[in-house]
Amino acid sequence: MKNTGMLLSNDASKERTKALTANLHRLGVNNAVVCNYDGLAFPRVMGNFDRVLLDAPCSGTGVVSKDPSVKQSKDESEILKIAEMQKKLLLAAIDSTDHNSKTGGYIVYSTCSVLVQENEWVVDYASNGDMSNL
Repeated sequence: MKNTGMLLSNDASKERTKALTANLHRLGVNNAVVCNYDGLAFPRVMGNFDRVLLDAPCSGTGVVSKDPSVKQSKDESEILKIAEMQKKLLLAAIDSTDHNSKTGGYIVYSTCSVLVQENEWVVDYASNGDMSNL
């Protein structure tokens, strides 16, 4: 963005907002605002964003090489619970996006999981099975 426009950075963890702020300062980003909301609240609190990057909380199965215990620490019910939260967050991101924006209307959905339940299934759910416009 080259320090143009406005970047709203949110983290549901107040503790992580400190590191987020420090990283923005370290990188010379001066057009950012850091806030601490539950991502589900955004459609009610603020919206009409040109672009949304949702780095969703996940099971962490994509980082097994860094932490092998992840493989044994998550059972199917926990993964499905995480996927339900991801679905809600993605729907909130969709509701927070200005779909008529001439410069945006984009959503990027990201996890550090390799599981279909947390990726393809979540996007399929949010798109109601119609991925023709994705």
